[in-house]
Amino acid sequence: MTSSADLERPADTRVIGIVHSAMRRDLRRARNALSAWPYPFDEQRVAIAEHLLWIMRFLHHHHESEDEYLYPLVRDRDPAAAHLLDRMHADHRAIELAIDRLIRAAAVYRVSAEARADVLAALDHLETVLYPHLEREEHEMMPVVSAVVTEREWRRWADVYNIKPLGPIELFDEGLFLVDDASPADAAAIGEMVPAVPRWLMLHVLIKRYRKAAFRRWHTAEFSPLHVPLGGSDEVFCSEPPEAVWAVLADVTRVGEWSHECREAHWLGDSTRAEVGARFRGSNKSGIWRWRRVCTCTVVDKPRELVWVTDGGVFGDNSEWRFRLRPTPDGTRIEQTFRVLALPVWLDWVIYRFLPAHRDRSRALHGDLDRLAQLVERESS
Repeated sequence: MTSSADLERPADTRVIGIVHSAMRRDLRRARNALSAWPYPFDEQRVAIAEHLLWIMRFLHHHHESEDEYLYPLVRDRDPAAAHLLDRMHADHRAIELAIDRLIRAAAVYRVSAEARADVLAALDHLETVLYPHLEREEHEMMPVVSAVVTEREWRRWADVYNIKPLGPIELFDEGLFLVDDASPADAAAIGEMVPAVPRWLMLHVLIKRYRKAAFRRWHTAEFSPLHVPLGGSDEVFCSEPPEAVWAVLADVTRVGEWSHECREAHWLGDSTRAEVGARFRGSNKSGIWRWRRVCTCTVVDKPRELVWVTDGGVFGDNSEWRFRLRPTPDGTRIEQTFRVLALPVWLDWVIYRFLPAHRDRSRALHGDLDRLAQLVERESS
């Protein structure tokens, strides 16, 4: 139990640095996800957009609570801090404009992948004004706050403005957002703010919900509940030009000639060639296991890039297969990338248990590209 004397000590403002670190961390994660090819697919794109909108609401409320209670209290007690407080207020106004820009961009990105560049530009703008402010607040403003605000007043600010307005799930979400990837000391500091039973629920029950949401938006092994790899890439050299490689690659009815697993494919409906929206069905075999998947071409940029997405139907699995052909002075670099877009945990377990070839596909997929390159070279000789 905290004594009255403890509550009259200078405010412990460490949580501000923890909050700032959490925002920097997820803004960095968003930038990395939006910048790295292949870019986020539909479910991940929506999850990233919604998380950026959540961070912007969080940041807006954080500044609003400082402007309404904390900083007026400091201004009343320390006239010498007026210039620094004016700077904080000016920072908040500039940051609010950047917040509005990112909110608009993220809202569009949530429904259209075409807004990805706009989101990155809005992140650039936000970081330019936000990061210097966070440094200034941590290293210049918080020492002044600690000098004139007591721990009792600090806790009252946190309780009235940052805890009571939120429901239980919102509080758990914020707490897990703050302790995600935090140092042991910072995680302990946040944990001390939460009563024992809710703290246990947050760290042992609600964290599963948080990790599931984090995996949807970041799609990294750090949060993955899956055993099979989330993706992979490889490349080989072919001595023929991209046009020759494209002629074989884009004819999906020939995939059985070079794929170790997809034994045959045929076009569906009115589709007869690779174009955006064209559909085909591939028949696969690995060991004793056989399965079929309907695929849809999503990018067809002759003779540079071909992408299709598989649809697992009632099984709920989806993956993306992407090929890039890069011309070289003496031929073509064939690049292949695959990534798991959706895979139910139960199906992941089945695949890992009964399809061991999918635990590490790097050698087999490299062999596919080798066979593709050799096939093209033989036909062109």
